[in-house]
Amino acid sequence: MPTYRLTRFIRPNGERYPILVDQDNIPVFYPTLFATAKIRNAGFAANTMDQYLTSIKVLLRWSDEKRIDLVSRILTQQFLTTGELDQLADECGKKRRAVKTGNVVSLKKGWRRPTPQVDPATKYIYIGRISEYLKWLSEALLAKRLTADAQAQIDRLVENIEARRVAPRGRNRIDDEAPKGITLEQEARLFHILQPESPLNPFHDAGVQVRNYLIVKLLRLTGMRGGEILNLKIKDIDWIKKQLRIIRRADTKKDKRKKQALSKTRQRALPLTDKTLAEIRSYIVEVRKHIPNSDNCEYLFVSQKSGPTQGQSLSLSSMQELFSAIRKAYPELNMTAHDLRHRWNESYSDAIAAQNRIGYLEAEKLRSLLAGWTPNNSQMGAVYNSRHIRRKAHEAMLATQELTELQIRERQKQIRD
Repeated sequence: MPTYRLTRFIRPNGERYPILVDQDNIPVFYPTLFATAKIRNAGFAANTMDQYLTSIKVLLRWSDEKRIDLVSRILTQQFLTTGELDQLADECGKKRRAVKTGNVVSLKKGWRRPTPQVDPATKYIYIGRISEYLKWLSEALLAKRLTADAQAQIDRLVENIEARRVAPRGRNRIDDEAPKGITLEQEARLFHILQPESPLNPFHDAGVQVRNYLIVKLLRLTGMRGGEILNLKIKDIDWIKKQLRIIRRADTKKDKRKKQALSKTRQRALPLTDKTLAEIRSYIVEVRKHIPNSDNCEYLFVSQKSGPTQGQSLSLSSMQELFSAIRKAYPELNMTAHDLRHRWNESYSDAIAAQNRIGYLEAEKLRSLLAGWTPNNSQMGAVYNSRHIRRKAHEAMLATQELTELQIRERQKQIRD
């Protein structure tokens, strides 16, 4: 049975090009044609192509397991039946990757372990992308004899697939049960264990400790995204102005990473303290300089692991592994790089409130500038600042309750007198 894998190659112009290949590493014809003609040529980003091809991989895997030849079925206008569409929708909800679990619990005879499920939003996306692909494939294969009846059948197929696409519901829970970002206690704990030479540090190599501490500190102090920090070059540091420039570099030829670290937000310059600049300089001179092949890399953070990628720009997967190692060693620090961006937004609000000199509208414009959002009418501040807003709302509620109780007592006293 064929197997499928999503991979990427870099075109001569630097463009990252996702592609679906089979077990022989040969591109799968129709998905490749679809991704090129309908997705890539329409101007969508490589990550969007990834999303479509991942969904199509689910479809192909299912059709192979059920021994359904999709091309032959379409050519003979024997479109998927109701039962087959139900099975396909179920397949879109299954999580096929190996799931790490703790202690294995034995099951009673006759019981079956439930199949791990993907997030409802992921299933919703898979079904929608498969619907688009099957519509395109059917119209392409039947193009020379696309009668009104055939088109009606295709439209019904799409309608029946979409009917199985259930939009994920919003979280029906109290906001406090799932706060975004990290608490002050978690933050203090994080930097305590990541301090270079700390016996609690989950990373053993001294140079890796310095690099990872600096990555986490810059994420926390500047509110940058993970992709933005991996996109930093040494020349982006202005030592004179004491600033860090965040530059958009989509599809740059010099970046050898197939999955490029990208900046999703606007270009901007962020100020840095003398202490942080000194720590960056120390990392460059005392750690980075001594890593083999690093002289040929422009990017600030590089891989220190021996092998073909040593001295090359740090990958997105390495960033994910950094936080995965922290979570594994210290489960109470259940966080990602993006949680530090939420934490920055909260501390920014606290700092503005402490100054008591800047009005709300001006403060939000400044936040948008620093975070890389559109300066006018951006609503992202409220999204990232939810913990601060919730805390202030609770403080206002308690103050209101105390004032109400005081007023009631005073009125009762007036009545008694």
